[in-house]
Amino acid sequence: MNLTKSDLNFIKDVIKANNKKISPSNFPNLKVSQFSYKMDKINFLLKIMDKKTLKKRFGNYYINSIEDLIELTKTLDFSKLDKKERISTIFELLLLKNKINISNLEDLFYQSRSSVKKDLKEVKEILKKYNLTLEYHYHLGLSIEGKESDTRFFYLNYFFENHIFFKNKLEKKSIEYLVFNILKGKNSSFETSKILNIAITIQYYRILNHNFLTSLKEPIFTINNDFSEEFNVYSKFLEKISNNYSVYYEKNFLLFFLTGLCYSKNSLIVFKKENLFNDSLKEFLTNIGLKYNLNFFEDNYLIKTLGAHLKSTIFKLSYRIPITNPCITDDLSDFSEFINTIKKEIKIFEKNFNLNFNLDSIIFIFFHIKSSMIRIEKNRYKRKKILLVCNLGVGASEVLENQLLKYFRINIVDTVSYYQYQVHELKNIDYIIHTVDNLKSKIPSTKVNPLLTKLDLKNLEKEGFIKL
Repeated sequence: MNLTKSDLNFIKDVIKANNKKISPSNFPNLKVSQFSYKMDKINFLLKIMDKKTLKKRFGNYYINSIEDLIELTKTLDFSKLDKKERISTIFELLLLKNKINISNLEDLFYQSRSSVKKDLKEVKEILKKYNLTLEYHYHLGLSIEGKESDTRFFYLNYFFENHIFFKNKLEKKSIEYLVFNILKGKNSSFETSKILNIAITIQYYRILNHNFLTSLKEPIFTINNDFSEEFNVYSKFLEKISNNYSVYYEKNFLLFFLTGLCYSKNSLIVFKKENLFNDSLKEFLTNIGLKYNLNFFEDNYLIKTLGAHLKSTIFKLSYRIPITNPCITDDLSDFSEFINTIKKEIKIFEKNFNLNFNLDSIIFIFFHIKSSMIRIEKNRYKRKKILLVCNLGVGASEVLENQLLKYFRINIVDTVSYYQYQVHELKNIDYIIHTVDNLKSKIPSTKVNPLLTKLDLKNLEKEGFIKL
């Protein structure tokens, strides 16, 4: 029986559960039929190893001996590849060697020709989604056929999402070291590093196997040809492996990633639809600002960073480069209204640039806007110095002050009676909260009940006061 790492991991999960009774609820990611199949497989292994088998009752399995399960993990060979691993290996071989033959796959996977052909059928279905085909060449073997740019972006998507990407040392310098030299000193993310690692590895092997770019789609921006010093290391490396082939498009291939990911110098990129982008960003932030009574345009840092991020996102979505955000697996229900607002307002970009923003990309935008809201609120808090005016006595004044401090992040500079207010020197006061009917003041003010009713809280929030 062929046993895979997946089989080993399942047995380890059963052991880790440490329960006498194992039921489908212990493995919510599996269908009941899948769970039963895997448990029956364990039972079969226990039987042929002359160990105590599991008892099955009403869909549940009862373990007689955890020690026997542990013995399985130590004794049996779990080195065979499962279907997903075989598919990944086929694509890896196609990248490394350019062409493969079925007989080699039979030997590699210890499978019959008919089983290998089933895997190849799935390979063809995956490639079809990228307008690519798997073709057989007499005496040469199987290879991927289609546009070179489509082939590279297919490999990027596939290895980014489905495979722990292999690492290769290229003579004296590894690709990781090359990426480090390109990105050092930049505010780059792990995702950017991973994309570049994969992209350069793909580029290296495609050039090595004489698959060259002859054109490159420019969906959103064009690139200036004055390459900066930061590409010297890459350019020398590229020229060395290109066999004297003109490397114009190959250089641009990497530059597309660097500029598209917004980690290169601005002088290298010319955004084709700059005016349309700026108009879309203005409408997007204006609409969200109106909903939350905030002026996002007073936060220059947001305009700069969100603008760069959205250009990067547009680039990725245009080229179908994966965008992954681990936070989407967490419970974000507390922010669902805010996230839905972003989903609604981002449609201006979807319409103008013919794209669809997925939830991963929406959450990244949410981080930018939420951090801006915090900065704006902090600035308001620092700016507003509050005077309390109460005409209901000392007790009511204390209640009002305590209620305000309980609900709001607020800077109260003084509390005075109405009569004190009439002679009070109103210097360095930004706002007045009071209990007086028809209070006359040139300074912005709001009348409240000392107990702060729901309406009072709502009115103060509208005035920009920050709730704790």
